[in-house]
Amino acid sequence: MCHVYFLDHPGAIMENIQLVHQLTCEYEGRGYLIEVFSRADGNYFARTVFSPHDVIISDGLSLQEVLLRHQNLLPLAVHSRQMQFSSRLVN
Repeated sequence: MCHVYFLDHPGAIMENIQLVHQLTCEYEGRGYLIEVFSRADGNYFARTVFSPHDVIISDGLSLQEVLLRHQNLLPLAVHSRQMQFSSRLVN
């Protein structure tokens, strides 16, 4: 079943998007949800929400392209957040 979402970005026009795929990607013993959406123009984007104010998004022309990009980006995103946290402990 697909769900229709409306994203509202400050200063942007609301666009109609559709959730087309979800999966959980395991990294360092934790699962991260990846949601892939299609836009009305035929392009795709994937997102992972770490917190309400911490989200990564990848764009692509196909479901496969955006999923591969996002899966490659996820370990870097997780690692960079761990570095920020550990540097706060040192300071």
